[in-house]
Amino acid sequence: MINKLPIIGWAISLIANISLSIPFWIAWTVCGIGAKYFYWLPPVYQIIPFWNCVGLFVCISIIKGALIPTLATVSNTNK
Repeated sequence: MINKLPIIGWAISLIANISLSIPFWIAWTVCGIGAKYFYWLPPVYQIIPFWNCVGLFVCISIIKGALIPTLATVSNTNK
């Protein structure tokens, strides 16, 4: 949702995606979860560079916002 705001929303979204991808990248590459539990993947996917991880988080958030429909909306008005 925040991706739809120009400039400021994009910057906030980028900062949020960077902060979310840091622990994922550390767990996946430094701690070796990618190599240990996903050994059947090609080696390029077992050790992901950090900025590629950030790009994946950005793409996932954009696709999630575009493809997943809003199932319910709530409206509250006071008269």
